Amino acid sequence: MFISLVSIMLSASAYSEQPIRVLFINPGHASESFWQEVDQYSIAAADALGIELDIRHASRNHFAMRQILSARLNKPPLPNYVIIVNEKLAANHLFPILRQHPIYVQVILNDIDADVRANLLSDPHWQQYLLPSVIPDNRYIGGKIAEAMVKAGHQRPGEAVMISGDLTTPASVAREAGARDYFKSHKQIELMQVVHGQWDEAISYEQMSTLLQRYPALRYVWTANDHMAFGAIKAAQEMGKKPGEDIFFATVNTSAKVLSLRQQGIISALGGGHFSAGGIALTRIYAHANGLSLPLLCADQLFQLIEPNTPYFSFLQADSWHRIPFKKMARQPRSHCGADKTERINQ
Repeated sequence: MFISLVSIMLSASAYSEQPIRVLFINPGHASESFWQEVDQYSIAAADALGIELDIRHASRNHFAMRQILSARLNKPPLPNYVIIVNEKLAANHLFPILRQHPIYVQVILNDIDADVRANLLSDPHWQQYLLPSVIPDNRYIGGKIAEAMVKAGHQRPGEAVMISGDLTTPASVAREAGARDYFKSHKQIELMQVVHGQWDEAISYEQMSTLLQRYPALRYVWTANDHMAFGAIKAAQEMGKKPGEDIFFATVNTSAKVLSLRQQGIISALGGGHFSAGGIALTRIYAHANGLSLPLLCADQLFQLIEPNTPYFSFLQADSWHRIPFKKMARQPRSHCGADKTERINQ
């Protein structure tokens, strides 16, 4: 029995000394603020954990995600783990490719739906190789930023529009649903129209120019990400509107530009924190590869409202991800998923 125990320990030790190779297929543009933040936080985590992280960008082309995965899997050595994002439901096309290899799969940010998961988990392969997802509560933050925006507008009655992301990405659908829930329960705010800006500043600018001509008394503008907010704000300012005074904007993400606009009051409501999902996934991968217990569920929201003059706001502005004790996080029985929680651990 003692010999067997020593053998197991030596085997585990040898395995842990092997590099953990992780492929992260980032669905966004390398230059896109949110996906840059996801990359930077993930790189900091990988460096702290000793993980070999390979990030490839699909540039908002869900067909490219398949091409990237196939090309990488044809070049040994194979990654031990692959992190994917179900952007525009691309995961449905990635799982059949991954099924051919002994590679663990971690889904982050946009989850697969319950029926797809149930079908996968009926397969012994995926019972072993599909890890628990790391998914922020998009419905929650969609409603919270709508509420904060209307509060900033002194809860005065008025017309509202929404510039959502796209029609299929789970984060977009849920974020939009959360805002719709809020507007349905607050009848003094009349939701006039919902458009989809495809996460793009230029598209949102054109849409907002049209919406303001259609609804000149528009008071509230909800957007699903910061780039669309930038386009909408530009259009509003060109038409003589004063953000934070006669028209109020809400959005999501924590880029340097959006933090500055929130601090100035040009953006009245901001949510964020979900950029940390990639780094959190890597702490779980580290735990899994080293035979540690995987954390159960996130103990905290990845999302929260971003308020100026708070410790969390300063933490986001400092952008000091290298100070975060990712290895300590990986060894915790519960995963404190909010970036503000990692700050507290570090202090």
